[in-house]
Amino acid sequence: MDLEKYPYLKKIDYPEDFRNFTLEELVHLSNDIREYIIDTLSEVGGHFASNLGVVELTVALHYVFNTPKDKIIWDVGHQIYPHKILTGRKHRLRSVRRFGGISGFPKREESEYDLYNTGHAGTSISQLLGEAVARDLKGEDYKCIAVIGDASIGCGMAFEALNHGGHLQTDCIVILNDNDMSISKNVGALNSYLNKLVTSKFYNKWRKLWYKFVFWLPILGPTLKLFSLKFEKAIKDFFLPGSLFEDFGFRYVGPVDGHNIAELVDVLNKVKNMSGPILLHVYTQKGKGYKPAEKNPIQFHSVSKFDKKDGTFIQKDSKEKISFSEIVGNTLIDIFKKNPRAVAITPAMIEGSGLRNLYEKYPRRVFDVGIAEQHALAFSGALSSGGLIPYMCIYSTFLNRAIDQLIQDVALMNLPVKLVIDRAGCVGPDGETHQGLYDMGYLYAIPNIRIYAPANGAELKQMLYYMEKDEQGPIAVRFPKAEELIDNLNLEVDIEKLEPEIIPSHTHNNYDLGIITIGITRTIGIEVQENLKKQGITSIIIAIRWVRPIAKEFLEETLNKVNHFIFIEDSYEFASASMAILEQLSSVKGKHLRTFAFPSTPIEHGTRSEIFDKYQISSDKITNYLLENIKKIDKIKNII
Repeated sequence: MDLEKYPYLKKIDYPEDFRNFTLEELVHLSNDIREYIIDTLSEVGGHFASNLGVVELTVALHYVFNTPKDKIIWDVGHQIYPHKILTGRKHRLRSVRRFGGISGFPKREESEYDLYNTGHAGTSISQLLGEAVARDLKGEDYKCIAVIGDASIGCGMAFEALNHGGHLQTDCIVILNDNDMSISKNVGALNSYLNKLVTSKFYNKWRKLWYKFVFWLPILGPTLKLFSLKFEKAIKDFFLPGSLFEDFGFRYVGPVDGHNIAELVDVLNKVKNMSGPILLHVYTQKGKGYKPAEKNPIQFHSVSKFDKKDGTFIQKDSKEKISFSEIVGNTLIDIFKKNPRAVAITPAMIEGSGLRNLYEKYPRRVFDVGIAEQHALAFSGALSSGGLIPYMCIYSTFLNRAIDQLIQDVALMNLPVKLVIDRAGCVGPDGETHQGLYDMGYLYAIPNIRIYAPANGAELKQMLYYMEKDEQGPIAVRFPKAEELIDNLNLEVDIEKLEPEIIPSHTHNNYDLGIITIGITRTIGIEVQENLKKQGITSIIIAIRWVRPIAKEFLEETLNKVNHFIFIEDSYEFASASMAILEQLSSVKGKHLRTFAFPSTPIEHGTRSEIFDKYQISSDKITNYLLENIKKIDKIKNII
């Protein structure tokens, strides 16, 4: 994109390029960055509202602190675009979340300014403390800062880190980016005055001297010190909202207007020279500077292409489709109507899991527990023990955070929790931190959990109905981030049938190849079968939905009719259903040719089709492999 229309952004590539700017120039630079983000993302999509909300804060941080020597750690990473623009990647913003482009999250392989590959919430304060302690033990001198949002700081891991930070009392700065309330409501003259007071050198100098003085006073010293601390805390508690952080052992500063460059620079310069753990409370507005995003920050959290003039999204040219997440939400509405015992639980994923309409209809029966996956699983287990029917709706990547609770508080007690696992398998543009490639492996290893992988939206819909009546124990349905034709939702499917669907290429008693697909990869299997048919190779598709329990005898009987067989699965190969199933097929195991699944390496971002093709799981790549190897193997056998 031509940078001529962004004169201040055009001048800079790295933070040192604008550290001599005046405050007025910083304001212009911030405006350029905001416009550049709006212009770019309206054409390519990506995380939007959260990035617009931290423009001034990001500029001020890199202006005041000597990055990359000073360490800035970003929690989650939804707000990372301004940081990337200011750290040598402005020309690559159009490639964000695209195959071969820059990541939509912090990524240390991209830049020395990105300390950690983040994507899950609540980790930044723990990392901050680790960086600060490492600095202290090495005897080095630099600042450590973490930026964490108001949603992330409410999760358990963040509280654990705050508790530890208050105990350590090492120099570090936590910036709480609070975008849940309006700035004007909370940032007033008195707040501003008190912030200037508690950050001033005069106040902090005499505060330190006062406590040293009372410490040495005989008899009255300890009592007077305790009274002084309580009096200081009482004043802060009355006027400022930071008493909780003070109780943890952090000095609280704020709230500060996160869109006022002059105020941010002033406070950051003062906080930089304060000792001990500091929490700076900054108010920002999601979607700042773009009216449609300000009015509806949830809708504009992550965007596809949209019309910059009015914020309307550009619809793709396609038949009437519905996402798998929406299928979940719509089906649960129907179930909730008929069954008052049905409830839904989600860890801060109301929109993402398709539950918004359900929540609006049944607000007392839909529980958004916040970013608290461990609590969500234990809570769901107790709901089922109490006689309710809990649908635990969660992304696969976030279920990883609650494996212990899944084992201890659900599976071992065989509680009938309904696990609705969204974004399973390759997740696409969100990349490595959000890949849902682990769940099949650990679900298979945990006792009592039955697993269903629908091949299409109709099966997902019917499985949700089936779960309602099932009381045998925990049951999981896992599905990708995908869409289904609305017309296909009413196809008749037999959910209770354990045996896989059989699709032969020809009417034969024996086949060259068996193609075992797991859930959604049935489509790839059909394409491979058609390709092989053109080359005169006979095959039979064995499309598995019930991954556990598995119809072992049926599988072995069917595989006795083939010369070779393969698996196709949307999981890591060594955390796959295929691997577990193969171990159970002792009589035909020698016919196994290959499992087409992901290798145990971080899987980057891109579209699902691009990623599948790169890792040899696309129908074309599988076909090419088979054409070469089946003929080669059969030729060797004939020679022998």
